[in-house]
Amino acid sequence: MSSPLANGRNPRPPSRRPARATEVIGLPQLTPDLKAGIRILVVDDDRGLRESCISVLEYEGYQVSSCSRGEEARDLLKRNRFDIVLLDLYLPEISGMKVLQTCMDTHPETIVIMITGNPSVESSLEALRAGAWDYLPKPFSATHLQILLGRAAHSVIVGRESHALQAKFARENGNSDVITVLGTAPAFRQTMELARRVAATNASAFITGESGCGKELIAQFIHHHSRRSSRPLVAVNCAALPEPLLESEMFGHVKGAFTGAVRDKPGLLEAANGGTLLLDELADMPKSIQAKLLRVIQDGVVRRVGSETTDAVVNVRFIAATNRNPEEAVASGALREDLYYRLRVVPIHVPPLRERPGDIRLLAEHFLSHYWAKHRDTGPRCRSSARGRFGRCARAPGRATCASCRTSSSTWSSCSSPARRSIPRIFRRSASSSAPRARTGRPARSRPTSRTTPRATASSPSSSCAISPSS
Repeated sequence: MSSPLANGRNPRPPSRRPARATEVIGLPQLTPDLKAGIRILVVDDDRGLRESCISVLEYEGYQVSSCSRGEEARDLLKRNRFDIVLLDLYLPEISGMKVLQTCMDTHPETIVIMITGNPSVESSLEALRAGAWDYLPKPFSATHLQILLGRAAHSVIVGRESHALQAKFARENGNSDVITVLGTAPAFRQTMELARRVAATNASAFITGESGCGKELIAQFIHHHSRRSSRPLVAVNCAALPEPLLESEMFGHVKGAFTGAVRDKPGLLEAANGGTLLLDELADMPKSIQAKLLRVIQDGVVRRVGSETTDAVVNVRFIAATNRNPEEAVASGALREDLYYRLRVVPIHVPPLRERPGDIRLLAEHFLSHYWAKHRDTGPRCRSSARGRFGRCARAPGRATCASCRTSSSTWSSCSSPARRSIPRIFRRSASSSAPRARTGRPARSRPTSRTTPRATASSPSSSCAISPSS
């Protein structure tokens, strides 16, 4: 079997042209000193491939070790710490999946790239869900190996920075989380446990759930608990922009690409380099942009609008979210099947608030204390009579992320369900409202034919808290 790397010759150093992308967020350059501090393990039973990879990586300046058997690889991983592991999926004696599991158990921060001569969707998804960073199908070129290892090396450097920042935050704030997520319902706790496990990996996540149930909050939680937390989380709403503008925003454009393009402009993919890109409402993305995005996910290559060459090579983690059924979107042709399976490595479903009514009291007390402390001196607590009515409120189409605005500005007035009559008065009345209010069972003096409760508006400065001091 011939080596996938041509004649084992040392390739030319990679081009530095994509440096403009790294200048967007200041990713560190892979200097010889940084490369010398990165340890790589090559595990493959093909001697020609193994020696070719070693030759290329040593020429790049990395510290490289190698072995040919799975049992030997497991012993090395238990005794030594490696930053990157090139691991063949099919090994004699022990399969590559068992070696991958050993690596994740001993050093979960290690980046593992699976090498396979028989790539398939099932094996790729299995490896990615088990913790692999990426997979490399045979045969591959030296340039492909250089690009992939360069992206992995950047992830190692960013991971070290994120680990240092997280340790500093833990020292200053104890065990507090950067992102506060409230919920005790079993279904929601399972969602958070899955989000916490996938955060430690580089696998793409596909978040589904109804509008307002907290999909973006889950994405923020994953990002801030990942090795990319020191880099930005960039969110783009695929349904809010028309196709030409969305393409320019995501991929950037060059000067003269269209009317009004007076300068080169990097896109959101370059801005998120080293971090995470959240694709909100992915099912509403135009098909032409989906095809272009698929190329970025596979190779990390970004070509700006109007450009004839490759403008940047980015290292981005993708998190997709949609309020639609993705399977139906694929069946109807709105979402490309290959893009869907590339992003749906770990599916995460966020249950709506009506399916976890036990969390309503917890969220209500949190928002009540938060906004009262924001606009008052001390925080009150919900009355016992109010707490008993939260169960009936759960029948309304309430949403967790909307509890903030409904508690602080709209006073839950947008709820058209009969359950709104059961909502305690403390959430209905404006804090500074001085208009007369009709008493129960008696008509109002000023308006004998109408019986209404004053409502706060979003534009009113007094609507920042929907709590009445006299309630």
